[in-house]
Amino acid sequence: MSGRSSFSKITGSLKRHYTLIRLTALFTVPIFSFLAYIANSDIVLLGIAVLTPMVLLISEFEAPAPKADRDPKTGLNDIAGLVASLDLQLKEDPTFQKTACIAISIDGYDELHRKWGDAVADFAVNETAQRMLSILRSGDKIAQLSKSSFCVMVCSIRAPETSAVLTLCERLEDVTSAPIQIDGAILNLTLSAGFCIDARAPERTGASILSAAKAALQEAEQNAPRAIRSFSPNTVVPVETDLSNEVLEALREGHIQPWFQPQISTDTGEITGFEALARWEHPEKGTMPPSAFVPALEAANRLEELGENILNHALRAVVEWDKAGAIVPTVAVNFATQELRNPSLVERIKWDVDRFELSPSRLTVEILETVISEHDDDVITRNIRALGAQGFHIDLDDFGTGHASLSNIRRFAVDRIKIDRSFVVNADSDPEQQRMIAAIVGLGERLGIETLAEGVENIGEQSILSQLGCTHLQGFAVARPMPFDKTIDWILQHQKSLNTPSLLGKHAS
Repeated sequence: MSGRSSFSKITGSLKRHYTLIRLTALFTVPIFSFLAYIANSDIVLLGIAVLTPMVLLISEFEAPAPKADRDPKTGLNDIAGLVASLDLQLKEDPTFQKTACIAISIDGYDELHRKWGDAVADFAVNETAQRMLSILRSGDKIAQLSKSSFCVMVCSIRAPETSAVLTLCERLEDVTSAPIQIDGAILNLTLSAGFCIDARAPERTGASILSAAKAALQEAEQNAPRAIRSFSPNTVVPVETDLSNEVLEALREGHIQPWFQPQISTDTGEITGFEALARWEHPEKGTMPPSAFVPALEAANRLEELGENILNHALRAVVEWDKAGAIVPTVAVNFATQELRNPSLVERIKWDVDRFELSPSRLTVEILETVISEHDDDVITRNIRALGAQGFHIDLDDFGTGHASLSNIRRFAVDRIKIDRSFVVNADSDPEQQRMIAAIVGLGERLGIETLAEGVENIGEQSILSQLGCTHLQGFAVARPMPFDKTIDWILQHQKSLNTPSLLGKHAS
């Protein structure tokens, strides 16, 4: 061990025992000095005996109180304080002090905020923070990075470090997965996380390890929900820049295109459609979801251009699937409120479908429940009804998060309601979730409307949704969104698996 490291350990120990050292000096120095004075009658020793406690007490009162970096109400640290704490930890001898930083984000926060508003979103974020605090140790620190993300400093990590931090990430996910109840709403949140261990940070500084953890989180968010990623030398460290100009150029150059996620029947397992989901292939940041670029396009009033682009790619995909013999009955495309207010929308969609020589039934128009429930706009009403009358399928997206009335569902000739992911999370283990799903499915059955559960992540959720009578499924349990060039192989493989008889009977006794 180097002399510098030894000195660092000694000074660190002195700091930790500072109060004890002061008290010892306060009593022992005057006593021994006074005894020495009695023995030698030295006036200097008498001065030490009298002045030492006075100096120590005065310095105690005059010393400025250390600035608190923790919010007394929330228990969260500020970012500057957390980075400073990381710096202190990283200066310790790495042989004995293992440190990591974890960056965490709430999956689908933008949707949560849009559906429920500021008050509910803020409550959910605060509740998430408190739950994470409840399992952290006293020496660990947590700070808020943004409205929906946090960073955690973890020190004194046991070996093996990667396994220990990964386990902590999983525990943080588990403790925040319990339903959150507020004003009659039940929220089921999930987290994604990225982490960096001190030995892998580009530089041994607090800012560097935090930046590395954020880079790993960005990679995890591309595979959300419930994704965890560790920083490695190949991870691209994000540079905080304004993407507004970049995204406009990407739209012009055709770098924003749809990825496709399959939807299947719970009865037969057959593919009933694909949903087209916008993705931006950024040259440095990789594949970026809509939440990263749609706000910039909305601010620039370019959502209609994005919608036209996604629609054309989706219709072209249907044609290519037909040519390959891949059976896909319909492709679903989301339409924003801005598009639905366009008086020429119906004619534009009809023109595009005719141009690709497809029937209207091959296109499903996805409309948010909040569009129906919040907007009594004549143009929107006329467009939705006209699309249904023309034979286009109408999906009511995120059902259960708005306030769509039964009359609206009937008035707009909705073909299918999509059960929002917030009702699907933990459906295999939460009776309350199951009751909510059963109520939505029962409503659909009575109205003659099919139901599709989105965000289905595992076999357990898939099984309970099928038992409850949901007619269609979409989510990671079926397949992740994929670029078009991977869809045909996936479709053909899926069809082959459905046609392959089970061998169980041959081996059963």
